[in-house]
Amino acid sequence: MKKNFIIAVMFLSLFSIITKAQESCISVVVDDKLISREEGQIDIVDGTAYISVRFLEPALDIDMYWMNEIGQVHLNKDEKIMILNLHDHTLSTDWLNMERYMVVSKNNDIMVPMRLVAEYFGYKVSFKSDGPIISITRNETLEEAKTEKPVQDQDTTPKVMYLTFDDGPSQYTDQILTMLDKYQMKATFFMLDGAMKENPEVVKQIVQKGHAVGLHGVTHKTNTFYCGQDGPLKEMDQTNDTLESIVGFKSCLVRTPYGSSPYLTQKQYINLLSRDYRIWDWNIDSKDWAYKNPYKTFNSTTKSIRNSKKEPKVILFHDMKDVGKTLELFLKWMQENEYTSKEITPELVPVKMTQKK
Repeated sequence: MKKNFIIAVMFLSLFSIITKAQESCISVVVDDKLISREEGQIDIVDGTAYISVRFLEPALDIDMYWMNEIGQVHLNKDEKIMILNLHDHTLSTDWLNMERYMVVSKNNDIMVPMRLVAEYFGYKVSFKSDGPIISITRNETLEEAKTEKPVQDQDTTPKVMYLTFDDGPSQYTDQILTMLDKYQMKATFFMLDGAMKENPEVVKQIVQKGHAVGLHGVTHKTNTFYCGQDGPLKEMDQTNDTLESIVGFKSCLVRTPYGSSPYLTQKQYINLLSRDYRIWDWNIDSKDWAYKNPYKTFNSTTKSIRNSKKEPKVILFHDMKDVGKTLELFLKWMQENEYTSKEITPELVPVKMTQKK
């Protein structure tokens, strides 16, 4: 996730007006609907307007998850995530980079910078002195920019997907790498511990060619992998040690067997986060594991892509027989439809099955 969320959260002349009005109640309106006019909902801290998350959560349709064990609150909306760390009063829009002193606890409530949060989740903020009123509205600027964009620019700008391959490396990985090289695409490989030990040179080749490597665990058995609060963490740590022994570094990218829903419990999820793992699912399933036929897999995948409005598109493939033929069909289709693919990097916000679309 780009760091453009680190924007100026000062309201310019708004601050002086609000500061004078602090003794009175300030109305907050979202899409022309009054959400509250209550004392204490707005506070000014060092010139920045803060608002209680209990007002913003329903008003902006944000999913809020309390992680009491690690002292965090996660705000999710449309594949974006904001992390509030209550221990050191930090706020972040990814797992790695924190901006200090941007969360305020007051009267058993959590206050966050209003403009920062609203704009990050796709809204714009304005102030009207009558009332006074703070107006939060859906930001249509990006959509308008798309429609106003010259046709030739639209035709020459590639659309990005994230191709992912589970369960490898295997005897078929070379076919994947050959096809990716042919079409100049990048991908991410979520690999099993035993498969890496059996094919260490293939792991090195994946890295040398500039693809991303992630972890898929040891057993790939639900009754074993998801056993106990530390089951997933232990398997990912072991797989990471194996990866490091082969290529000299570890990965923070993980994909749990069969995806994080419904098997991964909240405690298991928190334990993985505590080790700075980033948990990736997918939103387009090629169903190659079910069809085991390149043409059926190709048709199913392209149909799902055409019918999906989810972004970014993360495609699930498996390192298995006939994967080369499937990719020969699919990568050609991607090229013809002006798609490209990139490798997953740590700063991206993970796509999860449980995210609201």
